[in-house]
Amino acid sequence: MSVDEGEIEKRLRDIGIADTSELPVGATLRPPDASVAKTVAAPATWTERSLPRLSVDLRGSRGAEPGDVLPTHEADLEVRSLIGEGGMGRVFLARQHSLRRDVAVKTAKDGAPDWARQAIFVEGAVTGQLEHPAIVPVHALGIDSAGRPAMVMKRIEGVSWHVLAKDPANEGWDGWEGTPDDRLLGHLQILMQICNALHFAHSRGIVHRDVKPENVLIGRFGDVYLADWGIATEVGHVEDRLCGTPGYMAPEMVSLLPVDERTDVYLLGATLHEVLTGRMRHDAGTAMMAIVSAKLSEPFAYDMSVPSELAELVNRACHVEPDERPSDAKTFRDAVLAHIRHRESAVLAAEGAERVMQLVQLLDDDEPDEEQRREIDRLIAEARFGLETALTQWSDNAVAHEALAELERILESRREHAAKLEREARDRDPKIAARSRAFALTFLGMVNAALAVYALVAMDTPSRVELVFFPVLVIGLAAAGAFAQRKSVMLTKFNRDVVVFFFILLGVMLIGRITGLFVPIDPAEHFSRDAFVLAAGMAVGSIAYLRWMAWLSLIFLVTGIACAAVPGHALGIFAVSASIAVFVAAGSQWRST
Repeated sequence: MSVDEGEIEKRLRDIGIADTSELPVGATLRPPDASVAKTVAAPATWTERSLPRLSVDLRGSRGAEPGDVLPTHEADLEVRSLIGEGGMGRVFLARQHSLRRDVAVKTAKDGAPDWARQAIFVEGAVTGQLEHPAIVPVHALGIDSAGRPAMVMKRIEGVSWHVLAKDPANEGWDGWEGTPDDRLLGHLQILMQICNALHFAHSRGIVHRDVKPENVLIGRFGDVYLADWGIATEVGHVEDRLCGTPGYMAPEMVSLLPVDERTDVYLLGATLHEVLTGRMRHDAGTAMMAIVSAKLSEPFAYDMSVPSELAELVNRACHVEPDERPSDAKTFRDAVLAHIRHRESAVLAAEGAERVMQLVQLLDDDEPDEEQRREIDRLIAEARFGLETALTQWSDNAVAHEALAELERILESRREHAAKLEREARDRDPKIAARSRAFALTFLGMVNAALAVYALVAMDTPSRVELVFFPVLVIGLAAAGAFAQRKSVMLTKFNRDVVVFFFILLGVMLIGRITGLFVPIDPAEHFSRDAFVLAAGMAVGSIAYLRWMAWLSLIFLVTGIACAAVPGHALGIFAVSASIAVFVAAGSQWRST
């Protein structure tokens, strides 16, 4: 949306403001003529005849005029003190003798222009029509003995919302929810009462146009009042002059377009913005800059300390397009109420999300110690409980959904990691298929023992071919056994590694025997060398796989030495030792089952 600053300057000059450099951004701009009286409240002007005379004794005020000579005992309203004053008017604390009560009397200063006097009549007539618990009651509207307008209102014992917002420890907070460190809930409770007042006014066809904390009065007993209806107008009214407070103004107020319920919704959003941030929605250096900001009405980026529900509500309420805002004050109030109901859920979600973040940091350590593992388990349990409880209270809690999704991702990753470790542990567990290995080794031991007996009985010295035949036979039987038990033995990495390990050892032996077909090698040397190869292999196996293989290494080491020392009996020594080694292996596996 384009902004014509020259046009805005002209509109400011039209209401008598030539220099905006010193104009407070939070000050209300009022058209300086009778146009403020063009409301649904009453005719455009009031005359002395149309209003009653009120007997007001101003001698008790510091602002009494020389002509105020009415004796106290003859005046129904006796002014006691000055409550406050503006450029054109004053508000006094007065005693109403007829009803024996204190009231507030708003009147114009002497010399105030006619439009300022008319503005008091308008405010009185408008406010008088709006009988609502959150709107200051007007008791009477008339003129005093000096011909000044006088509006008699209920005296509010309390302070403005603006004062409470600036001082979280103010005694005016007594009875409201929250602590000096967190007054948000109390602010929202006040805001909802203002929404009720506006919703009522809108039902009567009136738009306030100047909703801000300064115009909200907080009583001593939890009573809240939306005051200062001086620039209120009818729904659909098109103003021909700038009117409103620059720091809160809606864009249609700047563009002089029709105002309606959604204009006050914008002001509610701007007021909530100030509650959340401590600054006006259009917080700028000058009124001109604030009005430009109001014209643009760009979304605001809130920090993480602002509840996301409220941040979204404010940006929606302060949307540059009225159609994008909540449709009325009741809808805005309902959104605030929904947030209050969701507050506990939001707190639980925030705490759960914080625990998830702590969990992520702990899990960055690839090898957590025992204490860290206990902390991880605690965080998981607390985060899950808190987030699930938050969603039970508020199923659409986006923070809880996001944090719970992250927690589930972490847990799924941990489950996958645990499953992987379990698979790896199972893959390396020597007890898996130990019975099958025991059967296979027992069978192989029996075969090896039969071959040993045959070798000892039937042959003195084996030929080169026979030297090759025996390892080929053993390898063939081992391969057949592995294939037959592939669905049990070959399912784990440990078993596959052990089978491969033994086949490598047998393969090395076979290569040596085959080499003997072409290179003259004494059979005793074959047996001695094979024994040493098996001894070395079993030593490695005892370190990498099974400790009991060290016994096999010792058996084959002794066998190698014996074959070298007594070459004439090498065949018998090797055959018997190999059978013993296989039965020792089988026995170790039977003990593992």
